[in-house]
Amino acid sequence: MSTSSIQSRRDLFDVFQHTIEGTYDELVKEQELQPGQTMLKTFLIESNVTPEELHERVDITEAREVDFDLQELIIQRNATKYTFFLDHEDSRFWTLYTLEESEDAKKVVQDMVSGVRNGLDYTWMPIEQQREVMDMGEFRDVGVSYDADDVFSEDYIDERLDFGDLSVRSSGRGTGTLFDILDSHDELSSFLSLSSVGIKRNVNGSFILERVTHNGRFTTSGGDSIQLHLDTVAEIKERYATLLRKIEENHRLSYESQEHGTGMDGTPLVIELDNEIEDVRQFVENIITAKNPLRLWGAKTKLDDQYWKIKGVDLHNNDKYTIEICPKWLRLYLGDEACGNTALRIYSNLQRHYDSNATMEVEE
Repeated sequence: MSTSSIQSRRDLFDVFQHTIEGTYDELVKEQELQPGQTMLKTFLIESNVTPEELHERVDITEAREVDFDLQELIIQRNATKYTFFLDHEDSRFWTLYTLEESEDAKKVVQDMVSGVRNGLDYTWMPIEQQREVMDMGEFRDVGVSYDADDVFSEDYIDERLDFGDLSVRSSGRGTGTLFDILDSHDELSSFLSLSSVGIKRNVNGSFILERVTHNGRFTTSGGDSIQLHLDTVAEIKERYATLLRKIEENHRLSYESQEHGTGMDGTPLVIELDNEIEDVRQFVENIITAKNPLRLWGAKTKLDDQYWKIKGVDLHNNDKYTIEICPKWLRLYLGDEACGNTALRIYSNLQRHYDSNATMEVEE
């Protein structure tokens, strides 16, 4: 795609408008896209760095200022160059747009986000927020997956879990009914974690077809209003940002000297588990490997046979954390400057890779 004609936000969104109209027409008429035709992909990224710092940490071949807080980035991966547009008007939540092929785009963004101490992270939406996406429009398709093998060793899965990898995808009429049946099944409910939700959203005579993943990727397969896409991304972002603010305002711990000793402000977060941990030590050893998706490193301490503590570092920002783990719950302590996204990454990935019925209460 030639991007030299894109000199403003209006130009960029005009291109995207043409794209979503074209993909919808082809999918309706031919049921598939023409060779070289791609869908709009939008990534919502949590950031604790500036765009200038990003350029120091990611292999960006070229960068061009398109408009206020909008850059065109040419990013190289495996000798191939890919085009993205970075909107950093919201300094905490960046939006990356691209028309690259889906798998290529995902891998480029994964490389960006996964660098050690690079200050970027996905927007890790818990299942509760993904269910809210379902209510934003007509429920069209769903992806359900349980990827324990992304976190836990083969031995741990063989000995402790019913599934290592379980995936279900459904689209079209009856999708909602199928999901309700699976979700109500007592033996399966703990292993049915939402990976994506597809909706058709109609607002004021305009429509958009969106598929939204658990980590903030939007794939727009058609529509007649790019503004409705932007509004949808903004609405979901604000829900996530509100949850993140609550965590950082109420659940980061700070200590102050008082007349009669030291006082503590803030409370730890508690994640309640439906799928009890059979061997806490082995569980702990699997989640502190510093690998994706949890990106946690730590040292474990035994407090009792089934009660362990981890003191470690989150590789997202190098923030320190402490977790206490028992068979039925995890208690997470965040420092007074820690990024609240650490909590949401741990919580949503436990839902996705261990227990989709896990819950975490965040104070108002």
